[in-house]
Amino acid sequence: MKRFTACLSLGALALAVPMLSASSAFAATTCTTKDGTVVTISDTSSCHLEVSDTCTAQCTPDSFSATCSTKCDAPAEATCTTSCEPDCQTECTTTPATFSCKDNCKTRCESGCMSECSGDGCSSECSAGCETQCTQHCEEHPGSTDCNTVCADSCTGSCTVDANIMCDMSCTADLEASCTAKCGDPTGGLFCDGQFVDVSDIKDCNFSITVTAHTDLSTSCAIGDAAIGNAAAPRYGLAAAFVSGLGLLVMRRRRRQQGS
Repeated sequence: MKRFTACLSLGALALAVPMLSASSAFAATTCTTKDGTVVTISDTSSCHLEVSDTCTAQCTPDSFSATCSTKCDAPAEATCTTSCEPDCQTECTTTPATFSCKDNCKTRCESGCMSECSGDGCSSECSAGCETQCTQHCEEHPGSTDCNTVCADSCTGSCTVDANIMCDMSCTADLEASCTAKCGDPTGGLFCDGQFVDVSDIKDCNFSITVTAHTDLSTSCAIGDAAIGNAAAPRYGLAAAFVSGLGLLVMRRRRRQQGS
């Protein structure tokens, strides 16, 4: 009886997360958070659950950069790009053979970001934000050698980070807290495209996926479907059984470790 109750309670928790369903027909898709932020998942087959220390180790700014860059979308300020471009163009025209849009952007970005940022975690947050924005903007005109063009891209990338750094800091802090909490849950945290997906903040998704657990635990919970109910089982019942089984076995392993 105790085994049935444990499976049912964890199964109910999983059933509250309809995105963890039993289909992987979509290669790319989007989810919408409660505040309207659109989270894009480019490869649903990359989605997996992490638990315990291996999960917590991934609760870093790099795992939140995609969501936060979407949530914090203030445009680069004109005063920033206007002061940035002349210096960039001088470097571009003086050393064209070694000039790199992304390198120029990141160097300028990290320096400017740190001057705009306050609080713990500025270094890692600036690094993650600059990597994301400089990569994105410097790929807008691939292969271009025109200094006006590449410097406009470089400066827009770095100045976009400057305009959003405090929003990014707040977003990262919120996601880090959620990520750490999920890692402590039996079901663990969900990661897709190397990014943490805050399931509790998802309002709706236009897809269904199968998630796999990065763990050596068996994932069988034979009574999972029975606990859910065959007569009116929703389309995500298989994944719910999977997650509930994983959670149950994680709890058992932790109890054995505590008792040893």
